[in-house]
Amino acid sequence: MKRFYSLALLLSCSLSALHARADGDAPSALAELGSPYAPVLRAQYYEHLFKHPWRALGYELLAPGAGNFYVGLQAPAAITLGASLIGASITVAGALRDRPALLWSGVSLLAAGRAYGLVSAPVGAVLLNAAFRQQLGVSASY
Repeated sequence: MKRFYSLALLLSCSLSALHARADGDAPSALAELGSPYAPVLRAQYYEHLFKHPWRALGYELLAPGAGNFYVGLQAPAAITLGASLIGASITVAGALRDRPALLWSGVSLLAAGRAYGLVSAPVGAVLLNAAFRQQLGVSASY
């Protein structure tokens, strides 16, 4: 229902704007028209852009890099996935060749990649939401 309401507001704004352009007094009509609808549209847009930190953490627990990809951070997702895959392959190589130093270095790299992903995904979601709130002028209680 919320999406329908915001879509109806956006449609009424655009139809009124087209009507104002036809009258020739578009800038003043748009300024008067947009002011009552702007907070509602900004709140709806923020709702659309909002990323849940717990969901990002859950995705990151399921697959390395998936939480960062959900948030929209491709570089940390690539770092997390790359470190996890390289660490896992080094661990397997160390186990097959019976070299404990290689095994533990692989385990360390795998753990570091997973830890980086598990921290960066929810923190990235929180920071991204704060940036969206600031840009859109939505209150922090939202």
